[in-house]
Amino acid sequence: CVTATGTALSYQLIVDETGSVSATHSVDMIYGDCGGNDLKAQVKATHAGSDIETAIDEYLVGDDCDITNAVYLNDEQLLVPSAINSLMNLDGAEYEGRSWKQLFGEGIFFLPPDYDAAAGDAEMRADLDACVASEGRQCLILRKCTSCTVESHKEIVYKRLTGWNPFQEGISTDTTIDLPNLFMNQWRNNNNVLHVDYELYSSVQDALTGTDEWEQADYNSN
Repeated sequence: CVTATGTALSYQLIVDETGSVSATHSVDMIYGDCGGNDLKAQVKATHAGSDIETAIDEYLVGDDCDITNAVYLNDEQLLVPSAINSLMNLDGAEYEGRSWKQLFGEGIFFLPPDYDAAAGDAEMRADLDACVASEGRQCLILRKCTSCTVESHKEIVYKRLTGWNPFQEGISTDTTIDLPNLFMNQWRNNNNVLHVDYELYSSVQDALTGTDEWEQADYNSN
């Protein structure tokens, strides 16, 4: 938390030889550390006795962020109002005759993974391993991109064929993988080779039946 206090505010009006008027102003700024308070504590102290003192709890959350605040932030405050995200339901959503859970996303699908990389990776692994154990395979991963200009890339289904290497934060290696980072930031072919470790499809139905898989995939562009 940082405070900023302005002192010695001054204005200057200037009239030039043509009669035009211009103005300038200056102020000396003094910065402080909120007396050691965090932002929420500082707001409460500054607005003690007002509605702001209690209302701030609904808007500023920290390490104790509960699911109510998480839903509020992800469902309401961080989406483009005119866009509809039918999968943005933390309790699950129906799509193409199947139940889905959003793991993370950007833009109108904004939902950041856990800020702790290991925890985010562990959550994704647990979801992928558990959902269709009776069918002997992991969950399908559905990538939606409504802003993609190429029609074939607006919806891609990733079907894993092999197991995942152990976690290590960052770019995938031949022996480690960071799942959220792989799918959101740095798409690599280490332990992630098309037709060997996974297949790509243009629809959920194709992925379920194993038909019309993609013939190629690009890697290592970022």
